[in-house]
Formats: sequence, C-alpha cells, structure tokens
Amino acid sequence: LRPASLRPPSLSRPPSAPRTPLRLTPRPALSTLKAVVSEDKRLELTLGELVKTLVSTCKIGTLATTLPLREDDDGVHRFGPQSPGTIEKWDKDGKEYPFGTLVSYLLDSEGMPVMLLANNAAHTRNIGSNNKVALYAQNPESTGQKGARATLVGDIVKIEDDKELAQCKEAYADMFPDQAMPLQDDRFEKFFTLYKIEVKDIYYVSGFGVMSTWVTPKEFLKAQADPLAEIAGDLITEWNAKHSKDYSSVANAFFQEELGFDIIEEARVTFVDRFGVNFRFKYGIETSDGQPQKYNFREYRIGFRVPAFNKEEAQSAMFKVFQEAWEKNEGYAGTDDDHSTHRLLLKRDDIDLNDGKYQPGGLSQGGET
Repeated sequence: LRPASLRPPSLSRPPSAPRTPLRLTPRPALSTLKAVVSEDKRLELTLGELVKTLVSTCKIGTLATTLPLREDDDGVHRFGPQSPGTIEKWDKDGKEYPFGTLVSYLLDSEGMPVMLLANNAAHTRNIGSNNKVALYAQNPESTGQKGARATLVGDIVKIEDDKELAQCKEAYADMFPDQAMPLQDDRFEKFFTLYKIEVKDIYYVSGFGVMSTWVTPKEFLKAQADPLAEIAGDLITEWNAKHSKDYSSVANAFFQEELGFDIIEEARVTFVDRFGVNFRFKYGIETSDGQPQKYNFREYRIGFRVPAFNKEEAQSAMFKVFQEAWEKNEGYAGTDDDHSTHRLLLKRDDIDLNDGKYQPGGLSQGGET
C-alpha cells in the first residue's frame, strides 16, 4: 500500500471504469451513541468513552470548591482566615463563592478522580465546610474554546479504607513521582490527605460551537479510555504535517459528490480513536459576481475496517483509508464498495464563516476550530 505521494504513474484509471457514487450514512440520534454495540460494527466512541478518554489523559485539572465569606470585626468582608485561630469564625454561615485551584489527579479502578491535598491548603479548608465540588478537565495540548473539556460534579471524601488508601498511594506515586515523598512519610496524615470525588454528574463540551451534553456517571464509570488516547495527539500532528495530498484524495473519493466543491482549500485530521478518524475540510462555495469568496467547513468520520489498538495498527488503518481513496479516484471499483458507504459519517455540517452562522451536524470529537 502506498500513499498519494508514492502512487505509481503507471496505475492510471481504465477509460471504461465508471466512478461509483457514494452516499453518506445518516447521522444517528444521540441516544444511538449511548448504546453499547459490538466492536466490529462501531464507528466511534460512546459519550462515556469520550469523557473517560479525556479525563484519564489530562491528569491536571481545576478543582472548584466553595469559599465562605466572613466578616472582620471592623466590618470588612474577606475570604478565608488570616491564621488557623480564625477558622472557626470563618466557617460560620454566610454567602459562599466559587474558588478554583489547580490539582493533579488520577482515576482509581472505579473511575473516580483521586487527588492529594495538603491539609492546610485553602481548597482543603473549603471542603471542610462544604464537600460539594467540581473538577474541570481539559487537555493542555488542546487549549481554549476549541478543545474538548469536561466538568465532573460530585462530593469529595477522604479515602479512609486501609486497602484502598495503600492502592491509591502506590498508584499516585507512580503517576506523579515528584509528589511521592509525602506519600512515603510516616507523618503523611499530619500534613496531607488523599481524597476522591464521588461523581454525581458530568458536563461535556466537545469543542467550539459543536456540542455540549450531560453524561451520566454510569456511562462514565463503566467506560474504558480509548487505547490510542496517549498517542492520538502525536499521530494527528504527524499525519497533518505529511499527508495533505492524501487528505485531498480522500475528499475527492468519498465526499466530492456530497460537497460539490471544485477544490479543497484545507484538509486536516481533528480526532482519531480505535474505530476511525475525523477529517475536517475547508472548501469554497459559489458566490455572485463581485462578491467575496465564501468558505464552508464540514467534518466527516471514516471508520477503520478493523479497530486499531496501538500506533502501528493505527498507521496501517490510516494508510488503508488513503489506499482506498486512491483506488476510487483511479476508477478501480472494489468488491466491497457498499460496505465502504457504511463507514462514512457526517460529524458537522456547513459553517459559513462570512455570516458567522453554522449548522451543527452532530457530535464532534475533534475540538478544533
């Protein structure tokens, strides 16, 4: 198999070979994505898997606690005590305000976020008054509104079971070696505490102007992170740097009739998981004489023929997509063309950048603008 840049010039299209028009599979309803279906027929991750993949790869998030308001003797309202001796006064009834702090975390075997907090930290004192918290997670490699993010809402509690505590200490030290020393100190409980968040609900946003939805804890906890999660960013960077010509070939082969474009201005991959890859295409649209050029974006998913569970398998699966596109463009009709149409999925409909309007076409996992 060879990508577009290595296509042999001798393999030209036979004059008599007609193009086979392709139709896109309609976008399934949101409830369909939540159903558990067999691995060999799936095109994409479930909502639970999307969130679990995101949260498990972040490892750093913003912990939102509530900060009680106290009043000094002189009538000045302040947030928090100036010394341990004023904590009791600080904890009295009053208005509470959100208070965000940076924390490191990992997911335990059940999928609950676990974090190590200093006993004298502001967020730990806040938890003593109100243990209702939220954890905001967003991959640092996909920042801003373009990136997918999740907010986990729940109750934060101390890990007190000896067996669970030992397991979490070991896992935390492995994940964060720079924080291992306090975990191994005999005075650990005097200065630090391991907490976990018992998740009550989850709010997921897949990117800028795309999709937001609530995800149930049951969906999240039972899901497994995608096996390509740790390498997906590197794969996307590599492919986008090397395969622009192959992306255009994919657009021509699978989506030219659907989009009706003359030329693809820009093509890029926005997301990859074990089931397939998301392409986003920028293309020009017809305008009246004298009108400025207009552009639209559409995002499509192409499912892999076989799920990919490591880098080598993902590279092979992507290469197969390029090969199929080249074969279709050159007029070599395959025996399984009908099967190919069921691996195409519209992710996001037209976005007219000139009038600022867009038509959401469903879930997007890319989180790119």
